[in-house]
Amino acid sequence: MNKGIDVSSYQGVVDWKQVKSDAVEFAILRAGYGREISQKDSSFERNYSGCTENNINTGAYWYSYALSADEAKKEADACLKSIAGKKLNYPVYFDIEDKTQLGLSDKRLQDIAVAFCNEMETAGYWVGIYSYKSFLESVFTEDFLKRYSIWVAHTGVKATDFKYDHGIWQYSHKGKIKGILSDVDLNYGYIDYPSMIKNAGLNGYTKPDVTPYREHTVSKNESLWEISEKYLGNGARYTEIKKLNKLESDTIFKGQVLKLPEK
Repeated sequence: MNKGIDVSSYQGVVDWKQVKSDAVEFAILRAGYGREISQKDSSFERNYSGCTENNINTGAYWYSYALSADEAKKEADACLKSIAGKKLNYPVYFDIEDKTQLGLSDKRLQDIAVAFCNEMETAGYWVGIYSYKSFLESVFTEDFLKRYSIWVAHTGVKATDFKYDHGIWQYSHKGKIKGILSDVDLNYGYIDYPSMIKNAGLNGYTKPDVTPYREHTVSKNESLWEISEKYLGNGARYTEIKKLNKLESDTIFKGQVLKLPEK
């Protein structure tokens, strides 16, 4: 279980070095709200830099006012522009809870959330949904709640009884953390999002090369053609060995260890 917080411009200027010293392992930063890039959170850039400089794992959230799927797509576009160029090793969450949305039908609300998430996923992001427990349980279908990463708010209890799997539990709105003068939301995280997101090549990360290969130690006077013929069944495939090993010429030497592609 990991200790986390979520912040926005309401927390003012955060001393992230002090936050790190208080054993905070991750932070979810408000990137903005609404449909316009002008609604980007004024503290997002500063908070992102503070987290990265102090090795605090970082995600983001976008506060929604959308009343239709089309408006949610516009919010996703504003979010994408706000977080462009950033590497986020926690999900990007769609924060759906505003009082203007409460009169909408459950289907409309779910369509709004799906529209935002689809836009973000198409752009290469790991997305999730944030809201309070009763809203999540009463509005969204089971299939939906199992489809996306869930960040549930449930305060005033020793343990949440939210009935679906969730990666983060927000358990307090009145936390005290070093380096933050105001109250701050406190969270527990249960999933290794950094490893999963990096391995998936999402949220600004490049997917690692997992091409399977074997290794061969070069013998005296051995050539790339001979090695390719022996292990790949075709000497002409020596170019694949060159590419895998980033060789600029055909010259190899005794004792050199080469990676060989699988047949």
